[in-house]
Amino acid sequence: MTDDREKILAAIRRSLRGTDKFDAARNPASPLTSMPQGDFESQFGKFKAELESLGGLAEALNSDADASEFIAEHTGPASSIFIYNEIANLHRSLVESLSESRHVRFGLEFPVGYDKRDAAAFDAAVTGCAACVAETGTVVIRTDMRLPAALAPKLFVVVDSGQLLASLDEFFTDSFGNTDASNLFLITGPSRTADIEKQLVKGVHGPKEIVVLFINQ
Repeated sequence: MTDDREKILAAIRRSLRGTDKFDAARNPASPLTSMPQGDFESQFGKFKAELESLGGLAEALNSDADASEFIAEHTGPASSIFIYNEIANLHRSLVESLSESRHVRFGLEFPVGYDKRDAAAFDAAVTGCAACVAETGTVVIRTDMRLPAALAPKLFVVVDSGQLLASLDEFFTDSFGNTDASNLFLITGPSRTADIEKQLVKGVHGPKEIVVLFINQ
């Protein structure tokens, strides 16, 4: 049995060594070569419809001030909000405005090896993303701090219009997919799962609510 197993594995290794890496972006047979890209409005409409069919929410806003007001309206006055560093750096006016009405903390305040109970203490998290995918309503996040986004009941994702892609193929065959972050995870709607009795439960392995805010800068 062991000899047969080794023969099979050796054959697989030989086959893999002789296989060229498939480059979808340059291959004429790739679906990417004929994929309709469309303008932002059409792609946003597709993304919004897909996400909201899953129980999420997507909004197109004009400014950081609008985003801050939106987040404040959708969180309680006593809410504690985790702000990812990229949001603090790129959307300072949003953070400053939100700080006036809510208790906020930042990723820089958390040391390496922080306790997951600290991350679970927040009512909401505000993060950026690597990309949004119109065909599935998916948000792609890459970060070295996965837990706040995964454990907070509400997740707000602040997005630039240039981060909206047609498909996951486009993400993984373009520079968007290049990352040095330790985590790359895909969120397609609020977290939900069902037990053996078919009882649907939300928030087991991700946020109960996800809101994607496209800001026209």
